[in-house]
Amino acid sequence: MLEFFQEIFDGLASGIRHVLPTSPFAPYINEFRDLPYMGWINWIIPIGEAITVMKLWLAAIAIFYMYSIVLRWIKAIGD
Repeated sequence: MLEFFQEIFDGLASGIRHVLPTSPFAPYINEFRDLPYMGWINWIIPIGEAITVMKLWLAAIAIFYMYSIVLRWIKAIGD
């Protein structure tokens, strides 16, 4: 049963991925990798870690809002 849902989810994700455009920033990101001082900037300002923290924060906020919406649908909490 779970395999069936996994196949459906994979099919939907694949379809959505093919419909959406590719990232317009990919060429610029590849150019940043070649900069000689990028390592020093990342050492002073840990950009990778900051992005990871922001992604986790956004995921937590999204889960909170989804949970809140579901509870409002089932009338467990007020407006």
